[in-house]
Amino acid sequence: MTMSLALFEDPIDGSVDWATAPRAVFVRTGEFTITERGGAQQVIRAEDCRLFVGPLHIEGTGELWTFEVRATDVTALNATDQARCILAHAIDLDPQSPFVMRADRVEFPAGMETPRHGHKAAGIRRLYRGRLVAEIGDELRRIAEGDAWFETGRDPVVGRNVAPTSAFVRVMVLPTALHRQPTFIAWDALEAAKPRGTMRTEYFDTVLQLDF
Repeated sequence: MTMSLALFEDPIDGSVDWATAPRAVFVRTGEFTITERGGAQQVIRAEDCRLFVGPLHIEGTGELWTFEVRATDVTALNATDQARCILAHAIDLDPQSPFVMRADRVEFPAGMETPRHGHKAAGIRRLYRGRLVAEIGDELRRIAEGDAWFETGRDPVVGRNVAPTSAFVRVMVLPTALHRQPTFIAWDALEAAKPRGTMRTEYFDTVLQLDF
């Protein structure tokens, strides 16, 4: 049995219903009212991101980016979910054990370049503002608004902002030992001495268990 993290994009004008799954719901544009089982409601707006684990009824107009954890291989996505999917990747954790789902956003001021670094866990990022040039392992790529990418955490990464400001939303799936713990790892002592310069805003950091 495997675990995967998938990123979906949903333009919505009206209402949708989603089944139970641990998911981070990020509002790219617009405003939405989300009703959970039992009738509890939340209103979320652009750049909000909330954690939900049960079935949802969603009403509003705009675009949602949703990160879901599943106890399936990425090839198990059905045709409907494949059409919504921007990126999906396996996660090297036991789906029968508790895990941490963490969501945050990272903002880059003008001219900012991160130290070369890794992370203690894997996750998906998606740029919602600006433009970056990123070195990820042996790859150099330009990342534009709407582009998504997966980082294993084991590859060295450098991000350079090439816009007035840039920002991405990030969801990571972590072992429980990293609950409330930082994941950033400077690549060496020289990189550790450099300023990080980015601004990080945490949305949530929660221990979860998949429901089989």
